[in-house]
Amino acid sequence: MADCFCNIAATFPVLGKLGIISASLRSNTEIMLTEEGIGLYGATLGDLSMTAYAAELGLTLKCPGRAGISFEWDQRISCDTSKIEVYFIPRGKNKAYIEGDVSNNISLSNKINSYETFNASAGSGPATPYFKTTHEDGWGFSYSGSPLSVSDQNGKGETSVSFFGFLPGGSNLYLTSFSWECTPPAVPTVSYSFIFVYNP
Repeated sequence: MADCFCNIAATFPVLGKLGIISASLRSNTEIMLTEEGIGLYGATLGDLSMTAYAAELGLTLKCPGRAGISFEWDQRISCDTSKIEVYFIPRGKNKAYIEGDVSNNISLSNKINSYETFNASAGSGPATPYFKTTHEDGWGFSYSGSPLSVSDQNGKGETSVSFFGFLPGGSNLYLTSFSWECTPPAVPTVSYSFIFVYNP
C-alpha cells in the first residue's frame, strides 16, 4: 500500500511564504516489457502546476486584464545507457498575448496582431457591467513579478525553480504555460504549468 501523509495546507513547504495558493505534482514511471518478459524502466514523467498571488505595491488597474505565454516541446528517448532516459527539446514555437489592463511587470516587445475582445453576461442581472478590451498577440514576452519570472528564454531549456527543493535530485522542469490574470479590485494571480522529468 502506498504511503500517505496528511496535514493542513498552511504547513506545506513554500505555500505560505511565497503566496502560492495551490501546487500539484502528478507523475508516473515509464515501464517497457521485452519479448522475454524483462521489465525495463525509464524516466518518471508528470505535470507540475501551481497558482499564486502576484501582489504588486502601487498597482492600480481600472479594467480586467490577462496575459500569458505557452511553449511547445518534443519528447525524445535515449537508449545509449543501460536505462531509458527521456529528454525534451524546444520546438521553437511560443504563443504570447496581452489583453486589457495589465501590470507594469508584463511586457510584449513585438506585437503582430491587435483586435477587440469582449465579456458580457447578464447572469447576475441586466445591470451587470460588460467589458471591451484590446487583445494583442506577439513575441518577446516578459513577466518580472513574483513568485517566478518568465520570458521567451523559458522556452529554450529547463526552468530552475529553487523553492521546489523537495523534488527528487536531478529532476527537470520545462515550462509549458504561464498566465497572469486580474479582475479589479481583486489581487492578480499567476498560474504555471510544467513538464516534470526525473531520470533516475
